[in-house]
Amino acid sequence: MKKLTKKDIKQEVFDLYDDYAHNKIDRRNFVNKLSLFAVGGITVPSLLSFLMPNYKDTLLVKQDDSSI
Repeated sequence: MKKLTKKDIKQEVFDLYDDYAHNKIDRRNFVNKLSLFAVGGITVPSLLSFLMPNYKDTLLVKQDDSSI
């Protein structure tokens, strides 16, 4: 399976994530609505992994930063 790109995902999915990120809808409602866009080989988990921030790999401050 190829890696998802922004072109593979409809704008409505990004709008839906925006509603979720700004607490306009809860997670359950977000995932339920997101499932409507899981078609043609695109799964809900793949959409979630594309949309959700990856905090673990996005380290902004090093552990040994002396300025902290």
